[in-house]
Amino acid sequence: ESMDIYSNILYVKEAYAALSHLAHHAVLTDKYKPETCCIIGNYYSLRTQHEKAVTYFRRALKLNRKYLSAWTLMGHEYVE
Repeated sequence: ESMDIYSNILYVKEAYAALSHLAHHAVLTDKYKPETCCIIGNYYSLRTQHEKAVTYFRRALKLNRKYLSAWTLMGHEYVE
């Protein structure tokens, strides 16, 4: 639970290795959760791969249209 929030903290701290590990763990746990998609999106955003990040935030929104974190993170990508 709340791993997507933890991924936001890792993003802000620019903890590449920890965010990569978290994304890998999340995919192994359940790759079809919107939270997992946001974690992966944060990973790609940190690596400045903004198009891939948007792809994963959109995927999160397909899984849950009311997932506010995905909307916010995708908005940040368009600002970048």
